[in-house]
Amino acid sequence: MIGFYDCLNYPTAKMDYQALMQLLPNLYENWGQNSVQPHSGQFQQVREQIQGDTSTNVMELLNAAVDCMALDEIYCEMGTVGSSTLIAALLEHPECMAYAVGELETEDVEKLAADLQQFELEEQVIFCQQPIEAFLLELREIELENKIGIYFYQGNCDYRSVLLGLLLIKSFLSNKATIFIKNANFKIVQQAVWDFMAAQPECQILLDFSTLDFGDNILLLSWDTQRTSNYPAALYQENCQQAIIQAINNLQSFEQSELALNNLYKEGIYWHQQKQFEMAEKKYKDFLVWQSDNSDAWLKLGILYIEVEDYSKSLQALLKSVEVDEYKGLVHYYLGFVFEKLNQIQQAIAAYQTAIEKDNQLIDAYNNLGNLLHRSGAIAEAETIYRIGIIIDQEAWGIYLNLGNLLFEQYQIDQAITLYQTALNLNPNSSDIQYNLNLALALKNNPDKIYTNLGNKLYQQGEYQAAIDQYKKLLGIHTGDVELYSKLSECYRQLRQRQAAIEILQTGIQLYPTSGQLHFSLITELLQQGQTEAAITQAEIASDYLPEDYTFQLMKHLIVPMIYPNSESISYYRQRFETELQALIETTVLNTPENRKNALLGTSRWTNFYLAYQAHNVIKSQCIYGNLIHTIMAANYPEWIKPLSIPPVEDKIRVGYVSHYLHSYSGTLWLTGWLKYYNREKFEVYCYYTGNSPDLITQQFQQYSNVFHHIPHNLTAVCQQIMDDKLHILVYPEIGMDPATLQMAALRLASIQCTAWGHPVTTGLSTIDYFLSSELMEAENAQQHYSETLVKLPNIGVAYPKPKDIPTLTKKRSEFQLSEDNVLYLCCQAPFKYLPQYDYILPAIALRVNDAKFLFLRGELLKPRLEYAFAKVGLNHQDYCIHLKIPARQDYLMLNLICDVFLDTITWSGGNTSLEAIACNLPIVTYPGEFMRGRHADSFLKLLGVTDTIAKTESEYIDIAVRLGTDYDWKNSISERMSQRHNYLFDDQSCVKALESFYQQVVR
Repeated sequence: MIGFYDCLNYPTAKMDYQALMQLLPNLYENWGQNSVQPHSGQFQQVREQIQGDTSTNVMELLNAAVDCMALDEIYCEMGTVGSSTLIAALLEHPECMAYAVGELETEDVEKLAADLQQFELEEQVIFCQQPIEAFLLELREIELENKIGIYFYQGNCDYRSVLLGLLLIKSFLSNKATIFIKNANFKIVQQAVWDFMAAQPECQILLDFSTLDFGDNILLLSWDTQRTSNYPAALYQENCQQAIIQAINNLQSFEQSELALNNLYKEGIYWHQQKQFEMAEKKYKDFLVWQSDNSDAWLKLGILYIEVEDYSKSLQALLKSVEVDEYKGLVHYYLGFVFEKLNQIQQAIAAYQTAIEKDNQLIDAYNNLGNLLHRSGAIAEAETIYRIGIIIDQEAWGIYLNLGNLLFEQYQIDQAITLYQTALNLNPNSSDIQYNLNLALALKNNPDKIYTNLGNKLYQQGEYQAAIDQYKKLLGIHTGDVELYSKLSECYRQLRQRQAAIEILQTGIQLYPTSGQLHFSLITELLQQGQTEAAITQAEIASDYLPEDYTFQLMKHLIVPMIYPNSESISYYRQRFETELQALIETTVLNTPENRKNALLGTSRWTNFYLAYQAHNVIKSQCIYGNLIHTIMAANYPEWIKPLSIPPVEDKIRVGYVSHYLHSYSGTLWLTGWLKYYNREKFEVYCYYTGNSPDLITQQFQQYSNVFHHIPHNLTAVCQQIMDDKLHILVYPEIGMDPATLQMAALRLASIQCTAWGHPVTTGLSTIDYFLSSELMEAENAQQHYSETLVKLPNIGVAYPKPKDIPTLTKKRSEFQLSEDNVLYLCCQAPFKYLPQYDYILPAIALRVNDAKFLFLRGELLKPRLEYAFAKVGLNHQDYCIHLKIPARQDYLMLNLICDVFLDTITWSGGNTSLEAIACNLPIVTYPGEFMRGRHADSFLKLLGVTDTIAKTESEYIDIAVRLGTDYDWKNSISERMSQRHNYLFDDQSCVKALESFYQQVVR
């Protein structure tokens, strides 16, 4: 028994039985569609949360039926197998009590309880772990205080069980009640229902969904004690299965009955062997009506469905066979086969493993299990299973072949050859075995290719050290090509062996001094290591070797540091950029087709992304640089720079959004809200995805768009598509991170072109008309920071979706090698957001907070500066600063739950990271800067209405961080207030309406 419901505080109003009758025609008309009623989306979410298999149609119907019950009636369910129907019935019905009966395994009962607790329904359900018939018989001895208003039968579907399930419950039904019968597509279930109605005129059919192919096969009956007749006799005769019933009734003895049933079973086997599947299916099912506990018959029916490729029905039959007799290994083998066909790989693996446990001679189970483990990447486990299979059956040529394939992929060529030869001896006519053997023999004679292929495979799998070992073997044979040095450097970089990455690139350049790929990688690596001057020098060297490659002209002139060693260096590199930009412009020549093409290729590989992180007004530099890009693009695409008139608005305004990042990326995640809530009657949305990393977020963009184009890495094609679509407005969610997007934005592809704060810096492009920003983020003089006309949308300017994947706190700090006693300050921003003039803040906090720890996820490049800053106040930075690798998303969110305080970066605030911290109720300390890019967290907290942790000075920033680390109650109160006001911040649609008003204004 799971729990009891306290029958207090009933609501004052309730629908009645007649209301349900009015709902039914609409339900029938819309059955099987995505949304039967307004709340179907809610039930879809329930299904996903509990991984239920009941459709939203049935869940919606159950919920509507319960809503129509009288206040003193209860919901009763027979044959409970999961929580979906109970949750559906009780959701938003806190006054309703439910009985549920079923025979579940212990783990299934625990899951049922957990699901009910998740939806706060555990106290409304009384669950009885016993057979249905036993429960119903015992129920006769109890006087129920409340009658049953909704009765849902989903128990065994043999004739006797269904009929008893109806006969034994009728005295407990309300005067007017509703009965749900599941699995009503079975003829024997229909027969039981018709026989019940023949004896009970109070009952008749309301709706029959059993013939609709939506998987639920529900029959809906009404029960009314005032009804004295239902159907004419002819209808009962029409719905009687005369052949079976008469045959059984005519039998004179039990022995004759057994003989008839055995003959029925044999006929099924005979027709099955003759491949007369429909006849065999009928015989098996007729037999199972009377002997539903025959495991072999269920197995044969399951195999029949496999042969006709109806795997869903096969699964049901095989599960019935296991239910009757769980010890047959063959049944589990076929279950594994069906799960595999249904692409339920983990279930298939488990079934094959069980099959082997029950019968260790099932050689096909070893073979199939090994194949699935191999496909799943469990190489060692797969090899073990194959080898056990070979021991059991040394004639199983298929296992020799599969084990040979596995070892071949691991480049254990000699062993693979031996296995192929054995398989070929056992099956000499197999062309597949002969082909693989020939391939292995050829590869054995070419070790160069072995090392290359194996190294590349390990590289692709992320096994970087193992890949390095293979690549080094290759270098022992010959000097290697450009690609080898490039991949070796990437392996070292992934292993954080950054100096080794630099050295291997330098070696490669000595051998291939005209390789632009190696030069570019080395410059980038030096820059990322904070070796800015070395990167500039290398760019100069590269431009000498490759004078026609405009990429290195850009780099040698315009490189600025990722990490500044001190505040003085910021001014130096700012002035250098401005001077060198003029020098670059003066030396840029576009007078020949070759020059124009080289400039186009160079600007497709480089942006001035890091310039804005210097924390000054970059509008002048951006305009000069933007004009250079525009000049280069105009020289290459003169047809796409001409002014465009606004197309007439015949029906809807066509708005396009183009980005390299229409996937899970911080610069565009916010855009999904604009698209989700737009007015589809007035606007038509086009999306252009120019990247190639599609994921679930990409699917959202596709779902919310009227037209979605995926045109990766093809500037000309996407520009032409945009022109062909004749947009009224084209929006770039971000400009400045992806070089190709910057190039595209320098063209005129729509009459009105906008950008937004995916990259929160002015573009400086004359081709971008408007910058779509936020009222709360912009200062009063903000227009001075933009070359575009500034548009301040309400609040934070975006309808940011609340993260749905915030986990519950299930991990301890110790699992991240963190102490429970420390005050953890999360410092999760990219290293280039941390400017040296603010390094003193962390040691200032450490001096006042005992056991303070600053947790960095990307801050290793900051170590020299941190060491200096902490040493200045007599502290060792290693005692306070912790550096972890960037974890997977769920662990990253778990760290937000584990930490005490989120320290925002000054001058460039966290955007996505701040919003996720708020979703985790992690207090944020922020100090808003001069520019919009430094005011993200400030605006979020203001809209949230929790402004206590917004500092007005650097000194106050330190004070707030200290208080959050020492005043536990205050910190908890901040977290609690954040948690209560999420709806103020997330999915705020006010900006969408304002955005649409702006669109209408500029178009019309």
